[in-house]
Amino acid sequence: MSTFMIEPGARLAGRYRLDSQVSRTAGATLWKATDETLARLVAVWTFAEGFPRTSEVVRAARATSRIADSRVTQVFDADDSGPTPYVVEEWVAGQSLADLLAQGPLEPERAAGLVAEAAETLATAHAAGLYHLNLTPGKLIWSLGGAVKVTGIGVDAALRGVGADNPAAADAQGLGRLLYAALTAHWPAEARNGLPAAPLVAGAPCQPVQLNSGVSQYLNDLVCRSAFLAPLHGGALSSAREVTDALANVPRMVPLPVSPPNAPMTPEPVRGTSRRSGEFPAQPQEPASQQRQAPP
Repeated sequence: MSTFMIEPGARLAGRYRLDSQVSRTAGATLWKATDETLARLVAVWTFAEGFPRTSEVVRAARATSRIADSRVTQVFDADDSGPTPYVVEEWVAGQSLADLLAQGPLEPERAAGLVAEAAETLATAHAAGLYHLNLTPGKLIWSLGGAVKVTGIGVDAALRGVGADNPAAADAQGLGRLLYAALTAHWPAEARNGLPAAPLVAGAPCQPVQLNSGVSQYLNDLVCRSAFLAPLHGGALSSAREVTDALANVPRMVPLPVSPPNAPMTPEPVRGTSRRSGEFPAQPQEPASQQRQAPP
């Protein structure tokens, strides 16, 4: 059955009700769906007839399901044996990095905390032989449950048919770009996920400290070592593990959630996911428009 013939309300495997389309990408469609057996929201990928990478996506999803890290988007089911192949994932509700940056850059310690969590997650995935290769501000989410989530590990690369000669280094560069974005509210390339492109100096993106004077020299150099200008800042970081180690001693806190309109400005502190102590604001209940699963 072709994905483009599937309509909202259709059921897969007798239990997954497809409620609404979230995105459509090159023959693959992401749905917000309901697992009627367990009465919970899920995200479901379906594939157009003739989509060339269905088996690769299903294999990647199954491999991702074995990663023992709660920050990895959970895979609940993946099947390509029937007429309508599908992948069922955790529905991640919360705010992406792009959402968090809508009001400007994060405080450096919060930016470091968010990206450090992502780096630790990617390091775990790399140890299992899985990579992301499409790290964007929409893939890093601060969930309603008060935790960091990295969506798309393994699956995004298979969906897009992308690879890299050195995938570990490619993900390290992606983490550097995420940290650049978190510190500056700019993307160090073309505009992405609503973030403007960084200004260029001599053909290269401005260093973070040139856009945000509150960025420490250490964080500035770390971004440059992972994203660009590595020879001038101590050599390139070439894996998520190296990024994790570089952030290990940087003071960090979890992100401050963006409050919806008319929300209280002083939520009660709760425990966050950072290793460091600090004030961890409660996650407010967000409007439906901010509950999403990031497309590839």
